[in-house]
Amino acid sequence: MINKINAINFISKPTKLKKQVANNNIGIKTSQELAGSKYLGVQQAIAGVKPTISFGAEKRELTEFEKSLILPKEIRIPNILDIPGNIDIPLSAMPPKTGHLNAAGLKVEKTIDGDSELYTISNGQGDRIFAGKINRKEAGELPIVTYKQGKFMPEITVKDSSLNGKSIKMLAGSEIRGKGFDFRMIGHYEPKPNGENHEIVSFKGNTVITTLNKEDRTLNAVDSYKKSGLQKEAIKGDYYDEVKADNPTIVIPAGGFGERFYNITRDAENKPSGFLPTSKDYRIIATTLNMAASAGILNGDETDSIHYLSQAHDIPENETTTHVSKYKTDGGAIAEGVNKGIINRDKASVILNADIFTNTDITRIYHALKTLPNAALVIPYYPVSAERASSFGLIGIEKDKNGNLEIKEFIEKPKFVDNPPKPTDTSFVQPGSYDKAMQEFLKVQKARNPEDRNKFLANPGFYFLSPQAQKVLVDKWKLKPEETGLGAHVMPKIVELANEGKLTDENGNQMKVYTVPLETKGGKPAVWDDIGTAEAYLRIIKDVANEYTLKGNTSDNKYYGVPEFVMKDFAANTDLERGIVFDSKLARDSFGNFCQKHEVKSARGNIFVAGNNR
Repeated sequence: MINKINAINFISKPTKLKKQVANNNIGIKTSQELAGSKYLGVQQAIAGVKPTISFGAEKRELTEFEKSLILPKEIRIPNILDIPGNIDIPLSAMPPKTGHLNAAGLKVEKTIDGDSELYTISNGQGDRIFAGKINRKEAGELPIVTYKQGKFMPEITVKDSSLNGKSIKMLAGSEIRGKGFDFRMIGHYEPKPNGENHEIVSFKGNTVITTLNKEDRTLNAVDSYKKSGLQKEAIKGDYYDEVKADNPTIVIPAGGFGERFYNITRDAENKPSGFLPTSKDYRIIATTLNMAASAGILNGDETDSIHYLSQAHDIPENETTTHVSKYKTDGGAIAEGVNKGIINRDKASVILNADIFTNTDITRIYHALKTLPNAALVIPYYPVSAERASSFGLIGIEKDKNGNLEIKEFIEKPKFVDNPPKPTDTSFVQPGSYDKAMQEFLKVQKARNPEDRNKFLANPGFYFLSPQAQKVLVDKWKLKPEETGLGAHVMPKIVELANEGKLTDENGNQMKVYTVPLETKGGKPAVWDDIGTAEAYLRIIKDVANEYTLKGNTSDNKYYGVPEFVMKDFAANTDLERGIVFDSKLARDSFGNFCQKHEVKSARGNIFVAGNNR
């Protein structure tokens, strides 16, 4: 059994504080013993005691040094081991349009305890983010330790001459202890995460990809895969011949800005083109391209035809690229593609997200679209726990007379899932607000998984559309392109029309909308995960590595269907005992050099060793 490990187990009871700190190898003095300290005591900071000062309440101008730390996408302290003094950036002092970088305030403190220098970084709630200790007399050449806090996740980046151009990214729940230094990012980690229950998307081409952010990066990633021959590594789906014969359009929304993924890509790549620790031709978007290859849509030969809908117009318009308007969502670009005939409305389309990791056999869902009675649209479901359900759009269902699951509701990220709202809740101050919450709760109950009532049916962002469903975008119920979020507008509109009996085929038969489970080849439950954050990225890589190490490329492996070379490389580039992921063998070797040079006693947790020199 793998237990969750605290990077540091912090407590706030003063009677146990000194013993706890001693066990964690961080010496401290009380705030009274730290002469001249005008900030929160280091004892409080390390113990996690709530501060007496609200960072955001202090109204003052930032110093020139503090202003220099605020970049467009993050707050960055170039080397916290060389800070000239304590730093306190209150929320109220943030420049316009950058407040989201520092929503809780930011405080960096440096204090001296004998020969040791103590560093703590905490937010406005008194929650510590980082704790560090160095002894310059014991240490040799110290690495450069940069703190970065962006919109979604803080990190510590460690650089050193021994790393051969690589850098060490420490995310929440990680530690590195070497000769004369101890660096810890506060949080939890699991070296081998998840376990068996994985809890943690006129026609000119057979594949259409919408682009927006760093469009050339997406094109390069797709072109690299297209020319690689890796399509041959894809395992043919159960209904491969059926899909290949029909040749539906594969539509891949790849227009996100990737802010949640900035910890991994920085400005080097966008999210679809981000590297995975495997072949350089197999980027994040390759998971989706591999599903198309498993269905016979991409074969690595002259039959492959890929067309781009460019929203930013960073790439020239030509026979493979059409410029469309810039939208808030990819749905707008897809709607315009349908209206212009680039996406053929006379044959089925399959919409697949570009920033996920899965072993789904999409041919099974396509077969459902072709065989379920009068199916206009099929949206597969992924079962999630009640705890995770509030983070997803859920699918409310009813069984028809044959036991098929018809979609009746779309519920967007519900607040009340397992437990109904209480009339005594003081948040229900507006007339009718309680009744509205109760109605939402009752809708959510329709999203319970009929196979396991403790799970709920989440929408993973895959959509299988018949020609009739696509015509919603161009007929009398046409949706405005600027209002076509796939999950927010397009699919709910199709569901509404079908349930009202207003969506019919060419013979006047009423069309239905259905859901079926995400499944692998052979019909086992598929694994699906959004890898849109650095934390999710590391989690999925470690879980794949663990599963492959235990079961190899067999049907017992819950990731069976992912190309074996991907699983094998993930395993080779992951230290499962310590929870560290490397982007390549060079990174693993470089980290070994770092550990040897600095006599590292402990390195573990959510650590990613990576660089541009793969």
